[in-house]
Amino acid sequence: MSEQARIKANQRSARWRSKNPDRVKEIGRRSAAKKRNDPEKVVQIRAYQEKYRAENREVLRDKERQRKFGITRNEYVELFNKQNGKCAICHKEETATRNGVVKSLAVDHCHSSGRIRGLLCSDCNTGIGKFKDDIKVLHNAIQYLSNPKEGSVI
Repeated sequence: MSEQARIKANQRSARWRSKNPDRVKEIGRRSAAKKRNDPEKVVQIRAYQEKYRAENREVLRDKERQRKFGITRNEYVELFNKQNGKCAICHKEETATRNGVVKSLAVDHCHSSGRIRGLLCSDCNTGIGKFKDDIKVLHNAIQYLSNPKEGSVI
């Protein structure tokens, strides 16, 4: 099927789904019920999904990044290269792994404006998250680390 034919088919399908929401729900329910009642089918579906995710990991990661942050793969790569592949805070490469693979740098963004600030390693991203992106609390932490009060237990 050509790209143009696929687009037209998707558009037709979308129009039909928008005009027949109850039918779409019924078809979904029937399909799910069939899968639940057939353990062999469930195993086949899970195997297919696992294979698909493994083969399309980068594409799925790019789509998720686009959905969550509105950033394309090219924009991510540009930011990654601008930071020399290192965290914007600690200036180190990512070392955290998942399933034996080093994770990508996380997209850091302002939660109120949605503006992307940079790419962070897992530790720095978690750290500023724990401090709730609050500059006053971070400043207090810096003061605390720089000048511990007398009588503190060491």
